[in-house]
Amino acid sequence: MVRTLVFIHGWASGPEIWERQREYFSKDYEVITPDIGAAKDITEAAGLIKEAIEGREDFILIGWSLGWLAVLEALKSFSLKPKAVVAVNSTPKFCSDEYLGVGFTQTHLNKMIRDCNRDPQKTRENFYKGLLTESGKSMVSSFQFKNIDYSKLIYGLSMLKDADYRDFIRTIDIPALIITGARDTICVPQVSEYMRQRIKQSELKVFDCGHLPFLDKPEEFNSTIDNFIKKLK
Repeated sequence: MVRTLVFIHGWASGPEIWERQREYFSKDYEVITPDIGAAKDITEAAGLIKEAIEGREDFILIGWSLGWLAVLEALKSFSLKPKAVVAVNSTPKFCSDEYLGVGFTQTHLNKMIRDCNRDPQKTRENFYKGLLTESGKSMVSSFQFKNIDYSKLIYGLSMLKDADYRDFIRTIDIPALIITGARDTICVPQVSEYMRQRIKQSELKVFDCGHLPFLDKPEEFNSTIDNFIKKLK
C-alpha cells in the first residue's frame, strides 16, 4: 500500500512547482517535496531525496526533468526501494547528440551554461518563457520560489551535462510510469520511448503539451498518476 509520494522538481524551480499535486494528493497520501536546488552535484541531490524519505517504506519517487536524474542517482547510490517510480518529461542522458540525434544538444547546453554564468536570472526567465502556455506562465509567475539562489543555477546545468544513466535504467525492476509531452523540445518524446523500451515494467503516457504537464495539464497529470498508483499491488 502506497503511503507517501515524493515529488522532485527540476532545474530552476523549487518545491512550490508541485502546488497542484500537493492539493490533489494530500487527501490520501503524505506528500513530500524535497528541495534539491542548492545541490552542487547529482550525488548531493540524491542524498537530499534519501534524507527526505528517511524511515519510510511505502513510497513512490516522482521526478521531473533534472529531478528524474536525481531519482536515478538515488536508486543507484543508496539502493532505495520505492514501490514505483514516475519519470516526468525526463531523460537518462540530457544531451542526446550521440544516441538519439534529436532534442537538446551539447551545443545548446554549452550556450545555456555560458548565459547562466553571465546572467542566471535572465537565463531562467528565458527558459520558462519558451516552455509554457499562457496559463502555465500565469501559474509560474504566481509561485513564490523562496529559496532560489541564482548563483547556484549553474550547478544544475553541470549535472545535466555530466549525468548518464542509459545503462542503469535497464536494471530498474519496479513499476515505472513515464510521462511526456508531445510538444516537449527539452526532453523530447523520443527519449521517453527510449526509456520505455529499456525499463522492464514501464508504461508511457503522452500528453498534448510541452515540458511541464503538471502545469499545462494538471487534471490529466494528476489523474494519470492516481490511476497508476491504484493499479499497484
